[in-house]
Amino acid sequence: MSKLKSILKSRKMTQKQLFNQIQEVCNTPVPLYQISRITSGKTKNFTIVTMMKICRALEITPNELLTKADYSDLFKQVG
Repeated sequence: MSKLKSILKSRKMTQKQLFNQIQEVCNTPVPLYQISRITSGKTKNFTIVTMMKICRALEITPNELLTKADYSDLFKQVG
């Protein structure tokens, strides 16, 4: 289970509610299909902008959203 899915579940929040919250807080949305793919774990490589929008909408830090393995995957792509 992705950390985002766990966070949404613990808050009893749907992906659509997260989409609406991002749009309200950030003025520019993250597409609902992308939220779905991140939540399901199908997409692990997403932009920092997307990550920050999710974090801002949920009032969490990136550390609360990403696992150590996620960071490793990101660094492999950079180096």
